[in-house]
Amino acid sequence: MPPDAPSAAGPEYLGVQFTLPDLGQIEFARVLRDLMQDAAFARPLKVRASEPRPGVPGMLTLAFLPADRERAGQAVQRLKTILLRYGAQVDQIRLPGER
Repeated sequence: MPPDAPSAAGPEYLGVQFTLPDLGQIEFARVLRDLMQDAAFARPLKVRASEPRPGVPGMLTLAFLPADRERAGQAVQRLKTILLRYGAQVDQIRLPGER
């Protein structure tokens, strides 16, 4: 198989994960609603969500292909703005490959 051929497992996604200990279930649902209605998070980006449960914080993961890295960086900044709207502080974000 040529080196540039897609693998049987599919494309290799990168991801930025946010753990959100400051958000309860209602705020998490509102963040998720706002995120899903925002064009910054449209395809080809993917969002994976794990709702908060007692003793376990909610998590959001923004997944993207390497070619969409710049768009993902813009979406991360937009997500930070949405999170601040609901009182969640994000101190540091790192994209894969950054130090």
